[in-house]
Amino acid sequence: MSTDNRKILSSGFVYFASSLMTQLVNLLLIPLYTHHLSQEMYGQYDLILSMQLLLSLMIALGVHSGMIRFFNEFDDKEGLRNTALTFGLLWGGLCIAAAWGVSPWVSGLIFGQADTASQYIPYVVMISVFSCLNLIYSSYYSMQFKALRSSSIPFAVLILTLLFVLLLFIRLDMGVIGILRAQLLANALVLAVLFCVNIRRFRFMLRPEPLRRMLNYGTGLLLGDISAWVLGLSDRFLIKGYMNLSSVAVYSIGYKIGMLMNPVFINPFMSVFTAFKFRAYKEADGAEKIRGMFRMYNFLGWLCVLGLSLFANVAVQLVAPGNYEAAADVIPIISFSYFLSGSIAFYSLGLHIANKMRINYLITMLAAVLNVACNIVLIPWFGIYGSALATVISYAVTNIVFHHYGSKYYPLHLGVWFPYKYLIIYLPIYGIYRAYMPFVDAIWVEIALNTLLITGFIVLSMLFKFMTRKELMGDWRRFVRRRSETIIMEGVQSET
Repeated sequence: MSTDNRKILSSGFVYFASSLMTQLVNLLLIPLYTHHLSQEMYGQYDLILSMQLLLSLMIALGVHSGMIRFFNEFDDKEGLRNTALTFGLLWGGLCIAAAWGVSPWVSGLIFGQADTASQYIPYVVMISVFSCLNLIYSSYYSMQFKALRSSSIPFAVLILTLLFVLLLFIRLDMGVIGILRAQLLANALVLAVLFCVNIRRFRFMLRPEPLRRMLNYGTGLLLGDISAWVLGLSDRFLIKGYMNLSSVAVYSIGYKIGMLMNPVFINPFMSVFTAFKFRAYKEADGAEKIRGMFRMYNFLGWLCVLGLSLFANVAVQLVAPGNYEAAADVIPIISFSYFLSGSIAFYSLGLHIANKMRINYLITMLAAVLNVACNIVLIPWFGIYGSALATVISYAVTNIVFHHYGSKYYPLHLGVWFPYKYLIIYLPIYGIYRAYMPFVDAIWVEIALNTLLITGFIVLSMLFKFMTRKELMGDWRRFVRRRSETIIMEGVQSET
């Protein structure tokens, strides 16, 4: 194995281990919050978190993405980083000042009349600013293949957040504002360490050409990022408007468990498929190879959806016991919606090959608008389940539209209805699960029965010839090999 390949492989495993540990720490935080916050207050916190993700997009302006994009086009790497940092400090300072100015006017409208509501927006903005600056440092290290340094920055922030949460939120009982202060202190402390370590190489500078190119690239991604936020997180505000904060809390727990589809399956799969598809499509049998990957994606994806559906009750009991039982019924719908979102990578391939990114963004915007419209219609009828269904409908329609336009530029003949074939296996198995669950008291019995159902899913998939044994074993070996070769892409993509 060459030196470069060893570097790529070792870096990839560092990113993978960091991602896995990050997920574990995040799972530890959820029961801390749900045990010490009322449902209403946890719902309030989830709204704050959703607002933080939106504001972070507007504050960051994609500068770190621009730095990554043009990192190899400028000889002065430190000058590029210093320009990004200087802009982040100046723009971030203006955002913080504006947040303190407008907070008394808008906090009540968004977060209600809680005693500390006027502090939420300023804290969220300050956290976003410090997080953006930390991300610039992390992205800089990732582009130099310094995986340990790059991944240690977000992990250090998370560990410090956990420690400060134990102090401010658990011990001092400061409520939601204690969580926000914990996040702020963690990000500020890590930034201070980074700044001190790099102080000799930092220069306060704003070089016009690098800044212009970074901002043009970053802001060009902004519309798509905001559309993705609307598609994934705006439903919390609609649930609050139509229902209450307790419903937001229950929905949030179901959503967080359902979206484990991403780190457990979709992200690792796509880190391989991204490199594979842009190489395979040029080959004579490229479309056939991509269809093989699509069949594998559907089989493994539905297997994960079934696993999350069957163990939803166990997962909810672990992270949020008490009044969160209804979250278990949201998990199958959310996990299925994420499975559909991953299918977009296949259906949109033609647009990427033809560089028709404007069409890509327009379809994403369509999905966001459709999601809001479906939420408005379905929440009054079905509550939080209506909101989850709205996400499924949005991604299902998006896949159809992507299939229509993508096929014009690179026809794969995937079949837009192929993923839904597995419903004839999934629905009876899930029905059996719902039938025996009321009579099962011991968790070990539930786990044993669920394992039998998962085995039955695999056997039935073979019998229906959705996936053959030879095809599965061959594709799986190729998948593992490609994963080991391209795993670093997952770490780099997480920085962008």
